[in-house]
Amino acid sequence: MRLRQNFYAKRERGVALIVALLVLAIATGLAAAMITRNQNAFNAMVAFENGARADELANSAFILAEALLNQDDRSIDGPADTWAQPLANIPIDDATISLRITDMQGRFNLNNLMTTDGKVNVLAQERFQNLLRILNLSPDISNEIIGFIDPSRSLDLGFSSAAARSNQMPAGQALFSVTELRALAGVTPAYYQTLAPYVTALPVGTPINLNSASPTVLEALGANVANLPAIDPKTPPKNIGSVADFLAGAAFGGRVTQPDGLSVNSQFFLCEVTVSMDSVTRHRYAMIERPSSGNARLIALSNHACLTQSSCL
Repeated sequence: MRLRQNFYAKRERGVALIVALLVLAIATGLAAAMITRNQNAFNAMVAFENGARADELANSAFILAEALLNQDDRSIDGPADTWAQPLANIPIDDATISLRITDMQGRFNLNNLMTTDGKVNVLAQERFQNLLRILNLSPDISNEIIGFIDPSRSLDLGFSSAAARSNQMPAGQALFSVTELRALAGVTPAYYQTLAPYVTALPVGTPINLNSASPTVLEALGANVANLPAIDPKTPPKNIGSVADFLAGAAFGGRVTQPDGLSVNSQFFLCEVTVSMDSVTRHRYAMIERPSSGNARLIALSNHACLTQSSCL
């Protein structure tokens, strides 16, 4: 009888020990899960706070871009200006900010294919077709763009566009973004990737800034790129003071180039901002308009670059 009692006592103690270990394991698991949840919640909170801080810094960078453009001489714009110098990895608090301002009038304005009174701009179309040939792209797309903007012109050109604009961007209106080119039947992804860096969509009549134009765009305007001055990183860039001076230079020397649609100053700029903070990185893009008088202002914002996304500046 005593042996049996000792057996049951030992068995009860063993069961109690197993139960205690089981309770301890459950408690340990719950504690670990709670710690993990708390850590995840903390990490999410930190990421949220860092994201909000990064957004604030990006907005501050846009204000800086506006200030740089406001203090600039508006009669001449180009690579020699302070705003045109990129700022890379500037430390602020626990973050770094990079800022780049691009003169969008250094590109061909697609909306200039039409005039303000709704007619085809023959000179602009000729220049655009030159650009397409230089890029080894079919020049027929110029007619398709004109038909895209104003379908009533398609039959006049002997061309029928297969594209249809959305309800937000009805036919008969200027392009809002170069990404609308993707709706055209003749624009493949490869075609778009090649063309996009050289074009923009600005108000009709906005001229090309010769100071900011790339050699490819200048060649489309009639320049001899072999006579363009070589880029020397040790030599500060220079801005040309007038269209007449630019056209009289070596690049255009001996060639007849109409000054219509050309300028040496600009009103529209793309500001690209990158903010890095811990594991958070923010990319922000803003179109800035700086009128001939008055302060610069943001007119459009985007989180995406045009070469990779469907909605952008």
